[in-house]
Amino acid sequence: MYTSYFGLEEKPFSIAPNPDYLFMSDRHREALNHLTYGLGDTGGFVLLTGEVGTGKTTLSRRLMENLPENTQAAFILNPTLSSQELLATLCDELKIRYRKTGATLKTLTDKIQQKLLKNHSDDINTLLIIDEAQHLQPEVLEQLRLLTNLETNTKKLLQVILIGQPELQQLLQRRDLRQLAQRITARYHLLPLNKQEVAQYLKHRLSVAKCFRNIFDKSAVNAIHKTCKGIPRLMNLLAERSLMNAYNSNNAVVNRKIVLQAAHDALGDEFQVNPWWRNSWIKAGGLMGALCLVLVAGVWWGAYQSRDIGQYTQVTDATKSQADTIVEQKQLTHQEIPATVSSADGVSGESSNAINSTTNQLSSVVDKNNTQSKQNKVNPGNSVTETTHVKTSSDNTVIADDKNEFIASEKKLADSQTTMQKIVPAVKKATSNNFVVKAEEGVSDALLASFKSAIEQTQQSNEPRDNFAVENSELIPLTQMPTWVQDGVPSLAFEMHIYASDGQGWVRVNGRDRYEGDYIGRELLLSEILPQQVVLSFRGEKFTMAALSSWN
Repeated sequence: MYTSYFGLEEKPFSIAPNPDYLFMSDRHREALNHLTYGLGDTGGFVLLTGEVGTGKTTLSRRLMENLPENTQAAFILNPTLSSQELLATLCDELKIRYRKTGATLKTLTDKIQQKLLKNHSDDINTLLIIDEAQHLQPEVLEQLRLLTNLETNTKKLLQVILIGQPELQQLLQRRDLRQLAQRITARYHLLPLNKQEVAQYLKHRLSVAKCFRNIFDKSAVNAIHKTCKGIPRLMNLLAERSLMNAYNSNNAVVNRKIVLQAAHDALGDEFQVNPWWRNSWIKAGGLMGALCLVLVAGVWWGAYQSRDIGQYTQVTDATKSQADTIVEQKQLTHQEIPATVSSADGVSGESSNAINSTTNQLSSVVDKNNTQSKQNKVNPGNSVTETTHVKTSSDNTVIADDKNEFIASEKKLADSQTTMQKIVPAVKKATSNNFVVKAEEGVSDALLASFKSAIEQTQQSNEPRDNFAVENSELIPLTQMPTWVQDGVPSLAFEMHIYASDGQGWVRVNGRDRYEGDYIGRELLLSEILPQQVVLSFRGEKFTMAALSSWN
């Protein structure tokens, strides 16, 4: 089917243990060297273990092909036999004639020993290879050990190779098999292929089938390695199905998508490559990230609440301080009240006289109240429930005056304060912008000029300034912004610039009309359209760009 489509002479990914397709990786080459060493002159047992599908049987077939001509080998594939059945099978493999009916364990053992002695006299080595040896019963293994007892002074007459899964190593750790374990002269555990060897394995198989181009791309190789974990048998199944799917979909190259579909079809759901977001470490990382976000949010919320409590405390303290100040102001009078107010430009003489008159009245009332306060402090132990005007006699006796006099003075003070509150701001407003500097005796011209200059500067500073100039005086061009801002701003090309004072202006940037408040790029906001320039905002940083300019 697909062989001619891909230019193959035969199917390259058959699961049959064909030694012609054996990929000699570093591990397989080392395993073959161990087996060859174990078949030396000393003889004994050789142990080869590995996971299912790692190529143990294919490696044993390659070993049998490379055996010397003076070697007679017996290969047993089904070791689920009793001791007598195993010996009978060994006789069949070595071509030993025996009576089928009535053959006992002793009869078979004698026949095998006679064959071993004859081969030794003819300079022929005898080899027994047992595949799937993890299924051997302990008593069968013990019978094999007894067969190897036949030996000369220099070598064993029977050499045994045990090939099995990792469970065989656990079986040989039994106490009753310790004698056999001590006779193992070579051990090797075959491991799966790594990622680099997987790519070489696929190319090797294709080259044996006379295809010398890469049918599997890099993504497909990675998917095969992740799915099969470097086990050759699984890779053969997956690659075979992938070639079939590529042929059905008319694809000349196998990609990751085809491999994943083939894994679902040939190997089942448990061998399908999971997406990256389904990996356990991704889930664990997401959980840890969520916990960190919750922790950060909790810390921020605690700091925010602490700040609010601190601000509330400060406001409360300020309110309390203001209340204390008001109480003190009610108990104490103003310590300094100007005696006279000089008339200035813009203030009439009548207003000035009214102010002076009110000031004199306030001063008299204040002096009177200060005298009362001092007299109240003379006898602090006396409790006065009503506010009264008191006098001190010669014998320090406190005598209460008429309350009506004091109430009248309090009312007069309140009326005077109200008058001052109305007149003084008017005077300040009238004089704040009209200063008159007159030459006085003893004042030099230089000092007078300095006063005039200071007044002019003060008047200029009080004048309203251009809001636009103040607001935009701190904006700088994009070329002077930090590097991270310049790198983050995308390419811009301002092709048209229309400014309108009512805010309805627009610009054409990158071929599209934009208005104030539009986003012209990712996180890039068009804040304002000004004469001959625009104001842009990127991640909270504002800057300007000239009209009809570009940024790359």
